[in-house]
Amino acid sequence: MNTVILDGFNCENPFSKYLTKQLAAKGEVFSVFRLKDMNILPCTSCGSCGCQTPGQCVIKDDMSQILRAMASSKVMILLTKVRFGGYSSLLKKAMDRTMPIGLPFYIKEDGHLLHSMRYGRKHIIAIGMLPQQNHPGHENNFRRLVSANALNMQSSCSTLLLKPTDDMAVTEKELDIVLDEVKK
Repeated sequence: MNTVILDGFNCENPFSKYLTKQLAAKGEVFSVFRLKDMNILPCTSCGSCGCQTPGQCVIKDDMSQILRAMASSKVMILLTKVRFGGYSSLLKKAMDRTMPIGLPFYIKEDGHLLHSMRYGRKHIIAIGMLPQQNHPGHENNFRRLVSANALNMQSSCSTLLLKPTDDMAVTEKELDIVLDEVKK
């Protein structure tokens, strides 16, 4: 299982450390991208990645490393603080720039217009840390966002939402369950 981890936290977090330790112990191939340490510019929606430079973004920054890793991956793990039911700004910026992994042409699937994936379907695991003052809609909106991103990428997905007060031992067991589900 080739895995890409997009760490959208703006500080160190125990989830990234635990996941990398577990994947390494299992002999899995994986890449970790700490987005806070990378130069990723916002998408300009120019469309060049579709036809002018197929599969490549014309913006020259660190996103090209992530896209190369995503091309060969089977699993994407998204780590983020949940902000108003969405991704952190770091993760959103990176997710906005994933268009090059899709083909520029639309297909119709189950009543949706979608781009075929250039490098196959993936399994998306989104792990979100809820805010201390959690609004009831944040969890539902986050799940819907992850589901919509998975639909656009014609991929399966799993969502794990955590609270700052959760016990790390329990969280580690939940992370193990999510990782084991991907192997099935």
